[in-house]
Amino acid sequence: MDAAATRAFAVPPVSVHRPTTAAEDVVTLAAGVWLLAGTYVDGWAHNNLRGLETFFTPWHAILYSGFAACAVWIAALTWRRHAPGTPWTEAIPAGYGAAVAGVVLFLASGLGDFAWHSAFGIEQNISALFSPSHLGLATGGFLILGAPFSAAWNAPRRSWQQLIPAAVSAMLAGMVAAFILQEFAVFARHGLVQTYVTAGGAPPTVTGPTSSSIMISLATFLVSTVALFVPVLLMSLRWRLHAAVPAAMVLLPSAALQTMVALRDAWLIPAALAGALLVGLVWALVRPVPDRPGRIMAAAGVCPIVFWGPYFAGVAIHDGALSFPPEIWSGTLVWTGLGMLALAALTLKVRGTASSGPVLEEGR
Repeated sequence: MDAAATRAFAVPPVSVHRPTTAAEDVVTLAAGVWLLAGTYVDGWAHNNLRGLETFFTPWHAILYSGFAACAVWIAALTWRRHAPGTPWTEAIPAGYGAAVAGVVLFLASGLGDFAWHSAFGIEQNISALFSPSHLGLATGGFLILGAPFSAAWNAPRRSWQQLIPAAVSAMLAGMVAAFILQEFAVFARHGLVQTYVTAGGAPPTVTGPTSSSIMISLATFLVSTVALFVPVLLMSLRWRLHAAVPAAMVLLPSAALQTMVALRDAWLIPAALAGALLVGLVWALVRPVPDRPGRIMAAAGVCPIVFWGPYFAGVAIHDGALSFPPEIWSGTLVWTGLGMLALAALTLKVRGTASSGPVLEEGR
């Protein structure tokens, strides 16, 4: 293929699309928080209320009004950048292409959700997570909330203050994934690693686990690890992060999931806080940077282990015993570390060593 043909078939460069400013990304996030709040409030209703038989609820109002705010703002950003005589697709801000697709998908899924509820009623518990319309809404929300992260990734160097929206964006997108995978949410409940037996009218006591409960628990920890730590991994591939960033990115979603189930095990939030502080400590000691793959892999492998450790400790203290013997709970911790280590190695292999970007930490 000659040079002319190569240019003709080339994807237009990102520079065709004008980037957003950090202030514009903050507005996107504000609308996104509105949307995400509606998502979690709706999740709270599905988890805690019975007899939901109407589409028109206060929590749906929060959800869809948040979506409307996101859609109007993204449309305004595109309108500002449109030059007469040029395609509207080139007016989409850099990094916001997926968000535009997310708006379209969310709108279509919202209409489908109304039709689905009209035909089949309101889902409860795990059924709500398998509804095709809800999966479409979650995917659309994920694409919308990830826009500031994508915009910062494609933008020229930014100061650490300007990169804060990227970290928040990655965390919020991860919270969407954690929401739709909430049946695998470790910090939503403590019965995940406990097996109980009752005798007569006596209170339940902790007993040994079954093989199936062990495998279900391991799968849950692996899925939760991916939902919480992949956004942190992606951030670390592009920028050097202050230790508070990964700590916050794993703590806030965990606390939100426990809040969504009406704080049934509120004592798990201090366990999540302890784990997040340990993640921050590991990050401060290892100091991962984009051009040091070894440090990124070390942090990726160790952080899940220290984060989930306080969960097991908290459950053991709360119940007075732990169903899992030491080889099972310690092996579960190692599996989560190995899983993230493998993802980090694979990502670094595909992407290549990243060039060092701006530092997302104060004073640097």
